[in-house]
Parts: sequence; C-alpha cells; structure tokens
Amino acid sequence: MYSGELTKTPPQRGLPRHIGLIIGMNQYQDSTFRPLQSAENDARALAQWLVNNKGGKWSPPDVQLVQGQHATRELIESLITQICLHKAEEGDSILLYFAGHAFVDERSGEGYLAFTNSRYQDPSTCLSLHSFSQHVLTQSRAAQILCIFDCFQTGPVWSMRRTSAYDSKPLLGNAVLGLLQSLPNRLFMCSCRGNEITGESSPQGIGQLMRSMIMGLSGPAVDEATGTATLSKLHAYLFGVLDEQHRPQLFGQQQTPFMILGDLPDVGPRGVTGAFPQMGQTNTLTNPTGPQTSGSLLKRGLPFGASASTATAVPPQAPAPSTSGHIMSSALDPHIDQQNQQVVAQAQQLFQAQNYGEAFNLIEQVLQGSPNDLPALILKGQLLGTAGRYVEAQQTIEHILQLEPDNAMGWSMQAVVLSNQGQHQQALNAIERSLELDAQNPETYVIKNNIMGSLAVVQTQTGEHTSSKLRAARSAGPAIKGSQAFMLGLALSILGTVLGFVGVGLLAFMASIPYIGLLLISMGIAVLCVNAARGSFRYGFIILLETAIFSILFAAILGGLGIVGQRFVISQINLRPSLFMPVITLGIWLAIAAGVPFVLALIGFLGGIPARMRNKKRS
Repeated sequence: MYSGELTKTPPQRGLPRHIGLIIGMNQYQDSTFRPLQSAENDARALAQWLVNNKGGKWSPPDVQLVQGQHATRELIESLITQICLHKAEEGDSILLYFAGHAFVDERSGEGYLAFTNSRYQDPSTCLSLHSFSQHVLTQSRAAQILCIFDCFQTGPVWSMRRTSAYDSKPLLGNAVLGLLQSLPNRLFMCSCRGNEITGESSPQGIGQLMRSMIMGLSGPAVDEATGTATLSKLHAYLFGVLDEQHRPQLFGQQQTPFMILGDLPDVGPRGVTGAFPQMGQTNTLTNPTGPQTSGSLLKRGLPFGASASTATAVPPQAPAPSTSGHIMSSALDPHIDQQNQQVVAQAQQLFQAQNYGEAFNLIEQVLQGSPNDLPALILKGQLLGTAGRYVEAQQTIEHILQLEPDNAMGWSMQAVVLSNQGQHQQALNAIERSLELDAQNPETYVIKNNIMGSLAVVQTQTGEHTSSKLRAARSAGPAIKGSQAFMLGLALSILGTVLGFVGVGLLAFMASIPYIGLLLISMGIAVLCVNAARGSFRYGFIILLETAIFSILFAAILGGLGIVGQRFVISQINLRPSLFMPVITLGIWLAIAAGVPFVLALIGFLGGIPARMRNKKRS
C-alpha cells in the first residue's frame, strides 16, 4: 500500500481485525473552504504509521488511504459503506480518520464533513454526521468504531453555537451526541479549530494533533507492562501535552478498551523498515518514480536467471478463470490443454523459486503453440514486469485485455505497469476498472492506494516546482517595479519643479494676472509632496533617495541665491521694483520644496515598512 516492501501476512481468518479508512484533503473546489496546509500530510503519516511493523502493525490491505482530489463525497460514502456495513465482522475494530473542513448547516443545524467536491451551500454534496450515525454506527457489525475528526471550522453557525473557540459539540449536535450515548463502543474524538483561528499546521509539516498522536503511540501512551496502546491512554496523553486549540474531545460510551496497536508479527526485510521518521523529515508514503510493489503483480528489480538468494519472491496470484470460452485454452485439443496447464504450473513454481529465465522459456513454449493461452499470458506479463521490461509487459497485458476485456487481474497489471512508467492518472483509471470488475479483491485496493499516493506526491512536487517559479517571478517583479517607480518619481519631481519655476516666471513677467502663476506654483508643490509621500510609502528607500536629491538641489539653489547672488538680486530689484514679489515667492517656494517633500517622504517610508514587509513575504 505504501512505499517499501510490505508485510504480506494478514491476520488469520476469523481473528479480529483492525480496519482503517484514512482521509485527508488540503484543496477544495468550493472557495468557501480555505486551503489547508497539513491535512494530507497528517492522513499520510497516520496511514504509514498504522501499517508499519514498528508502529501500528495493522494489515496493509485493511488500511485505505484517500487524499487530495480523490477524496470525493461519492468515493468516501462508498468506502464507508463497504468497510462498515459489508467488510467488518463481529469483533473487528474500525478507525475512520478525517482531516479537512467541517461545518454546521445554516438551515438544518446539522454537522457535515466537506470533501474535495463538496459545496457549502449544498449539504447533499457533503457527509451528514447525523445520517452517518443513524445508518452506519447502528447497523455495522464491528465491535468498535472510532472516528477521529481533525476539523477546520467553517461558517458562522458553528461560531454562534460554540461555548469556546474549540468546542466540537455544535458539529455533532444533540441528536448525534444522544446516539453516541446510547450505542456502546461508538466513539468520536474531535479536534476542531478554525474561523478566526489561523494556526493550522506545525513547522514539521504535520499538524500538532497528529504529531502528538504518533509520538504518544510510539511510547508515552503505550502500557509498559502489556505493550498495548488504548484509546483512553492516548486521549489522556493528548489532553496533557496539547494546548486548548488542539486538545481533542472524546464522545461516546467506551465499554471495551479500543486497542490501537495491531497484531501482525515482526518480519524481516519484507516489512516496512524502521520506526516512524523524525518529524522534521518529509513523510512520503510512496515513491512517485519508483516501481509499485503489489504482491504478485509485476515486482521489479531482478533480471532473468537471478539467484534465489538475492530476494524473496511472493507467490504469484492464480489467474482468474476466463469467461470467454471461445478464446480460452479449454477450446483447444484436450491433450494440448492439459499439457499447457502442466507447463504453466511448472513455470509458476519456477517463478516462485525466482528462476525467472527458465520460467520465461517454458511460458514462451506454451505461447508458441497456443498464443492466446490466458494463464500463460498473465504469467508472462508478471515475468516481464519483474524484469522491469515494462514496454513488453504492456504489450502482453494489452493482448490479455483484447482477449478478455473484463479480466480484473489484467487491468490491475495494467495499472501497476502504467504507474511504474510514471503514468499515474492512467494507472488510476485502470485500477478503477479492475475494481468495477472485482470489488472484493483486497490486493486491488492496495494497488489503488499505492497509485493514489504516488499521484499525490507527484502533484505536490509539481505544485512546489510551480510555486518556486512563481516565487522567482515575484522576486524579479519588485526590481522591475523599483526601477519603474524611480523613473516615475523622477518624472513627477521634474514636473513639479518645472511648474514651480514657470509659476514664478509668470509672476515676474505677467504681474497683472498673478493668479495663474500662484496656481502653477501651488500645483508644483503639491506634485512634489504627493510623489514623495506616496512613492516612499509604496516603494521605500528608492523614492526617499530621489526626494532627498531634489531637496538638496532646491536647498543649493536657495543658498546660492542668498549667498552668491544676493547683490545681483538686490540690484535687479532696485532697477525693477516689480520683481520684489516674484523673488520673495521664489525663495519661499524653494524653502518649502527643499523641506516639506523630504519630511513627507521620510514619514511615508517609515509608515510603509509593515506593508512592504507583508508584500515581500507574499512574494
């Protein structure tokens, strides 16, 4: 189900099982549900821990992981129905984990879980907790059902009904709470945050609740005497180490301790090796570029003729009987049919013994005489996949599906080959077809989960690559804007200066109509002040520097007139007394232009620091 080699030894038939459905999604089609950061990582981390031989020791075929765009309401409801009402038997324990958005409907007041294709205004696209409790919790044969909801609150109704910022009761409502009290061993553990609460994830990439859960189950919540971990001990541990925001609330009547640790035996290299990774590491359940390991289907890594000591092969699954009699070996001569069956059986034994070369030669002998022998074709596809010869394996599988389009095993083999070639979406379509044909094969669900995990990782990496490109483009953006801002600020400062000097000139040469000159002088000062304040606020130091340069220029002109040109100015005024008013106006204008815009630019520069820092972080 996940990356690495997995244990293929499920619990013995009749023993109580641990069955899990793990759901997490970050992105929603409805913009009402804000994107989450760690929901998918939390689900993946829990699923990985559950099937780890050093962790939960749950049987991999009994754990379903659904995340990202695949977590639709239709698929989740189908899986819940299959697991809780059909698959689970008496004595089994079920864990349903949900990480995503939840809300209280504004019309009915019922609580709903939202999936990737859910719409806030249409509760029928969501999962009603009341309906789930009525039809699933009451009818399931499972001995225990634990639902863990790590939810983000959405909508105003929840806020109005809660008694604290993290109150989960509004989501459940009185009807669900009443059912939980009347049904033994039907438990809800809820950690609900949201609305005005923004701290949704931790620096380690998974949420605080999931991080603490796994840490607790790895030691503090495990009974040292018995080596078991129960829900009660885990809840007590979480209640002690988490703050109010993440502290889960437990609802329901627990008459029998819910055992979280499974009972798969420890195995050698075939199991998931190592304990749960350090929280600082990136947890990926599947390798998006590596081969899929799916039991007997197309196990990669050994050439034909490899020695049996190099690895341990899993016995191949017996081919499914065909429903297309006109193309099957049974339609051939009975003697040839019997001989082919014996050769294929011998080839299967060689395959199990990892004597791939001889097995392949025997299968080729069968196919030379009976090119449409379906069991031989299936085993040939497995052998080619084992050798990593995916193109040839693909051709063989296409031949199988041409002979028998409804062969579920052929579609499963097709899915594994496509996934190993990096075509994860096509692989998902193929495995869905296999499930349509045979929905009871647990190995098919293992393959599907593996493919979905690979697809999610690839999408995450693609998103990160795109984000890095956007960040690079944004980081280049401010430099371009800065140069443009400087040129625009320079042009406006020149415009303001020209307006001021033209206004003074009009006062000197058109003294009869001073209003035009005064208007231009005022406009020049206004342009200089607005450009300095607004530009420094938005673009920072570059406009402050430009304003300072012009202020120094104006101050120099004013100083030059006062020191060097004082005698000349006085002599000109004596000759033409009408110049007195324009000269005084010029001096006042230069003094204002030298001081006021720079002061406004400095204020704008300091006041715009928080806004510029926020923009820099977003970019």
